[in-house]
Amino acid sequence: MLMGEEDRFSLDVDVAGPYSTVNQGALAAAAQEIGLPVNPPEDFGGDHIEWIGPLRLCLARPTDDVVVLWQGSRLNVFTLPPSDLIASKLIRYDPTDQADIQFLTVQQRMCIEDVERAVGRLPEPFREDALVRENLLNLRRDLLRWNS
Repeated sequence: MLMGEEDRFSLDVDVAGPYSTVNQGALAAAAQEIGLPVNPPEDFGGDHIEWIGPLRLCLARPTDDVVVLWQGSRLNVFTLPPSDLIASKLIRYDPTDQADIQFLTVQQRMCIEDVERAVGRLPEPFREDALVRENLLNLRRDLLRWNS
């Protein structure tokens, strides 16, 4: 949403726990003060924060090429380059992920090789994951269809 996709409204903020410098307990306490739950039940339908731990985090470690979405005096909100975001979505590759990927490829032209390199930067359990690899092939097919 912060990158300009008008039809995508997320009710949560994802925090990549292993890459964050924030204290998880302090974040949870601050969020509770403003009525924003952290990791609520799956069926929760409101705004919330999701703290994503290392077992579920299918996202490359940030490097110097992050995209700053917002910067304050005590908080910096950033994301990774589009190829890394696309690689992270290959663990599911559901219709919402596909729409996100289409949006990202329109915003910044990239080739499948950029995404393949990004898959190589994913955390160890995901780099060679069979589903990620299968969906990389599906993405190759879909990019040809989307760009024609």
